[in-house]
Amino acid sequence: MSKLLDKDLIILNSKASHYSVVFRELGQVMIDKGFANANYIDGLLEREASFPTGIQTETVGIALPHTDASFVNESKIGLLVLENPLKFGMMGGDGEEVQVKIVFLLGCSEGNQHLQALQNVIELIQDVKFVNQVFSFTDKEEAYELLKNKLTIQLEEEVK
Repeated sequence: MSKLLDKDLIILNSKASHYSVVFRELGQVMIDKGFANANYIDGLLEREASFPTGIQTETVGIALPHTDASFVNESKIGLLVLENPLKFGMMGGDGEEVQVKIVFLLGCSEGNQHLQALQNVIELIQDVKFVNQVFSFTDKEEAYELLKNKLTIQLEEEVK
């Protein structure tokens, strides 16, 4: 079992129509399960407005939303795969946008974890095979196992 994963934070084929809906879908689970405080969704929205999180990979747009550690009670990583792409601002871009299909939510309760989690996820999404596996998920168990094996085992060791 992974400390950073929770099957309820894996949402496949989301019909979200805007990134704010994505944040509410994943963020509400974080709040309801006690992983984040009541202001978590607002924190995600504020951070996204100032520092967009969209990245264009070789095959698809991916977003890596996160917010200040003060909103997070317990570190978790969420995954949401969209049915239809949504516009996110490009990370480090000048108002450019990315059509995002995959969202990795990084809920980190300690500041240094954000950087490590971001680095690990960015390395992982460069792997076309991994990204294609994410698209082929048909159930949460399959997604959970891949994330556990490819992402969280290494990350949990590094953030101890």
